[in-house]
Amino acid sequence: MTRYDQDRAPLNPGYAIPPPLFPPTPRSPAHWPLPPAVPAPEAAPRRRHRARKVDGTFVSGVLTVFSLASLLVAIAVVAV
Repeated sequence: MTRYDQDRAPLNPGYAIPPPLFPPTPRSPAHWPLPPAVPAPEAAPRRRHRARKVDGTFVSGVLTVFSLASLLVAIAVVAV
């Protein structure tokens, strides 16, 4: 007996769960039809190596550099 058992009220058999009124149905009677056979999965097609695409952040960085360079050129042209 643990030290927590003394704090619990004794179990009352009046609160026990009553037995079911009807017997449970069988899980798999013999007269049930069998489920349809599942076809075997087909092998997935092999993936071909594709050429790498340019990353969007790289393109954005290149465009930013070009725009800054053109801005500096425009400022230099106006300043002259």
